[in-house]
Amino acid sequence: SPDEKKKYLNYDNIYIDHNELKKNPTIYDEQLPYFSGIILSIYFTEYIEFLQSKLPEEKIAHIQKEQKATFECQLNPAQINLLTECLNDVRMFTKTITNKTLEDIFSCNLDQPIKTRNNRLLVYFFSALDDRSLITRNWQSVIDKNKLFLSSGKGIFLKQSDLSTANSEIKITPPLGSENIDKYLKQLKNH
Repeated sequence: SPDEKKKYLNYDNIYIDHNELKKNPTIYDEQLPYFSGIILSIYFTEYIEFLQSKLPEEKIAHIQKEQKATFECQLNPAQINLLTECLNDVRMFTKTITNKTLEDIFSCNLDQPIKTRNNRLLVYFFSALDDRSLITRNWQSVIDKNKLFLSSGKGIFLKQSDLSTANSEIKITPPLGSENIDKYLKQLKNH
């Protein structure tokens, strides 16, 4: 308040008797409002610093970064070339892909997602690679987590649930073009 400010401004020289202050911390509050609170906060701040200096240092645990989900694919350049040819032959995507693009798909390092022409055919391709133990069994999760593909219809990211549903459907009725994928995958052993 203005009156309290005046008390501080008008109080030029103050002699503080530390012994009296120890006996009665509020002794100067009449002359200097809240003085005991100010002194108390200074003591507490210094006491906290003292206590913190006595704490044992915590060792900073190295937090492991979550491993990026990948296809765990170990294909040689000739096999990548054959699979790239396969995907372009069956017109899997709206654009032609290169060997580098397929390598980026398998390493989950695409700059942007690729739009599929046929979600079921895409699922057939990855399921067939899984059946031959060429990629991880968790390929649906890898596609979902890395947001690799856009659906053929609405152009939204393919989710694991979409892939799982399509995977169930292709077991009953293989999609058109699946026979071409099978033909290429049979050649894969020779490369």
